Amino acid sequence: MSAQAIVIGPDSGAALAVGPGQRIRVTDVRGLQVVDMAVFNRANPREKLSTSYSRSRFDPNVPGKFHPRDKLTTGDYLMSTLNREMMRIVADTPAVKGMHDAHGRMCNRRLFRVLGKGERDGCHEIIARAMAPYGLLAEDIPDTFDLFMNFHHDCAQGHWVIEPGVSKPGDYVEFEAVMDCVVALSNCPFFDGKEIKVDVFAAR
Repeated sequence: MSAQAIVIGPDSGAALAVGPGQRIRVTDVRGLQVVDMAVFNRANPREKLSTSYSRSRFDPNVPGKFHPRDKLTTGDYLMSTLNREMMRIVADTPAVKGMHDAHGRMCNRRLFRVLGKGERDGCHEIIARAMAPYGLLAEDIPDTFDLFMNFHHDCAQGHWVIEPGVSKPGDYVEFEAVMDCVVALSNCPFFDGKEIKVDVFAAR
């Protein structure tokens, strides 16, 4: 697989193949944008990202260590629904590390209707459309890893809160593939609708 670079505009998405020994970098071109990301085993797309397994991965370097966590950042792995490593986070440049949502479900047409925003595709529909060529349906799309999203739990109120983002123009998150993957991305329409840049290249 050769190097590639694309720009994803507002309310749009794409699916890119990323093989072992390659990296994918997602850049917030102008700052304060959010990108929803789903990952699939290219050979068997039914095996896909599990944010739950990703948050609760054992540390293989420390026997017996197991601490489910509330954020993922450099050095952490994105795990599959079969609890296998899919991709490793190798760079996370925003000032606040791990400022990515690994807990919530992505936006969708029903959410926009409930919010009074009319009939509008959300990240669920955008990613489903990008993965349709691989034989997947909307119900096959997993919970996503939402890059640059400032999403935290308010313990006193008992609910999750979306705060303004912290990413600046040019900030990026970079992953290195462990297995042969398809990475589906949605430039989240819930936010400001600025473009994002995606690069796939050989690990240095």
